[in-house]
Amino acid sequence: MDLKSGLIEINGEIFTPGYTFENFQKSTFFEGQDGVRIIRLNKTVQISGNNFITSLFFRNKILYMISMVCVDINHSFSEEIKRKQFHDAILAKNGLSPETFFDWGNIKSVYDPKGNVSSINIIYNAGK
Repeated sequence: MDLKSGLIEINGEIFTPGYTFENFQKSTFFEGQDGVRIIRLNKTVQISGNNFITSLFFRNKILYMISMVCVDINHSFSEEIKRKQFHDAILAKNGLSPETFFDWGNIKSVYDPKGNVSSINIIYNAGK
């Protein structure tokens, strides 16, 4: 990932601020999704040596957020908060805090207690 520009490459596809649903329709990930619902990429992707389940969120046909859940660790449902700690460590390894802001948006590690899920979210300003 290029932190200066917000560019991230996932399996050869380049995602940047301003990436549109039309761009996505031309990608190898497109399988007839409508761009209104959350788009979960079918295959686990590898980024910087870690394996992630990755989802895309579009607002007004512009990429708003990439959400990634690292699947390199296994734990019980009641210990999901440990995944957040693991995500925090991944960010720290890359010189980032659990929430870091940039001109193009932010990257944050979150735990949603209601859904009992932890993720690393890349949020682009352009999608607001």
